[in-house]
Amino acid sequence: MLDIAQSHADHSLLRCAARHGAGHGRSYRPTVYNALTGRQDYPLTLSWPCLLRALQESKDMRHIGTIAEKQQAERFVHFLASQQIEATLRPLQETGYAVWVFDEERVATARQQLETFLAMPDDPRFDVARGHHSRMAGRFLQHRPPADRARSSDVRTEIFRHRGLSPIPVTCLFIGISVAVTLLANVPALTPMISKLYFSTYFGKAFPEIRAGEVWRLVTPIFLHGGLLHLLFNMLWLYQLGGQIETQESSRSIAVMVLVFASLCNTAQYLVSGPLFVGMSGVVYGLLGYIWMMTRFQVGTRYMLSEQTVLLMLLWLGLCLVGIIPRVANTEHVVGLLLGVVWGFVRSGGWGQMRRRRRWYKQLS
Repeated sequence: MLDIAQSHADHSLLRCAARHGAGHGRSYRPTVYNALTGRQDYPLTLSWPCLLRALQESKDMRHIGTIAEKQQAERFVHFLASQQIEATLRPLQETGYAVWVFDEERVATARQQLETFLAMPDDPRFDVARGHHSRMAGRFLQHRPPADRARSSDVRTEIFRHRGLSPIPVTCLFIGISVAVTLLANVPALTPMISKLYFSTYFGKAFPEIRAGEVWRLVTPIFLHGGLLHLLFNMLWLYQLGGQIETQESSRSIAVMVLVFASLCNTAQYLVSGPLFVGMSGVVYGLLGYIWMMTRFQVGTRYMLSEQTVLLMLLWLGLCLVGIIPRVANTEHVVGLLLGVVWGFVRSGGWGQMRRRRRWYKQLS
C-alpha cells in the first residue's frame, strides 16, 4: 500500500490517474490523504501502467499558483500561451483552479506573471487579442471537464461532432477536392485531363512525366478513388484524423503532413507496383500513426484515439497484406503508417518519455 499525500500536486495526480483509467493489468489501491478535505479518500483501483503515466504527467509539470474564478484562470492561461508558455488548469474542490506549467525553464517567468495578474487582474495586457494569439492560446489551454477528458474518441461517435469553435478549412478543402475529382473522373469528356492526375502513364522507375516538370503527380493520385464506397471511407477517416490535427496544431501542419505523406507513399507504391493506384489511404494511415504516437507519449495531450480504433485499422491492414482483401495498395498503407509513427514519436518527445518511464519502473520495482 502506498500513501500519496499532502499537496495540490497530489490532488491533481489522483485526478490524472483517474483520468487515465483503471482496472487493466496488475492493479493497486492507494489510500490517499486529501489535504483539501482533511480526509482519506479516492479509493481508486489503478493499474501500474496507468499510475506510471499519471505520475509522469504530474512530474513533468510545475504548480505555480491558484486562481479562484474559472474565467479569469482561462484568461491567464491564454495569456501564457501567447507568451509561448505552455500551461494547464486543474480544478480544485473548493479553492478555484490550480495553474501548472509544463516547461520548467519558464516556471519563474510564469510565476512572476501570475503574481502580477493576481495583483492587477484587470490589466489590459492580459487580454489576448483574437486572431493569431487567440488561436495559439487555444492549442495550449488544457482544462476541460473530467468526463470529457476521460472520454476516448471513436470515429463512429465523433465523426460528426460539432467543431464550430475549431474550423478545419484545409481538411475540408482536401475532402472537397477528392469528392469533385472522383465524380468528374466518370465524365468521358474529361478523361484526358483526369489522366494527368495519375502518378504516371508508364510502368518502370524512370518517373518520365515528373522529370519533365509535372511534379503535381507526386500528390494528385490521393484525390482519385476507385468508387463511392472507397471515397466515403477515406473521407470519413480524413475528417476525423485530419480534423484533430488541424484543430490541435494548425492548418499549415495538416497541409504539410498530407503533402509529405502523399508524395512519399505514392512514390513508394509506384516503385513497387507501378502507376495503377489511387486513393487517400496512405495519408490516412500516416495521420493515424501520428495521432497514435501523440496519444501515447505527449504529456498533457489533447489528441483522442481509442485503442479499439487503432486495432481495427491494424487488423484491416493485416487482412490486406495477407490477400483476404484484394487489389489494395499495401505499400502505401505500410509506408504511411511507418512515416506517421516516426513523425508522431519524434514530435511527442517519445524518446524522453520512454527513458523517464523506465526510471519510474526501476524506482517502483
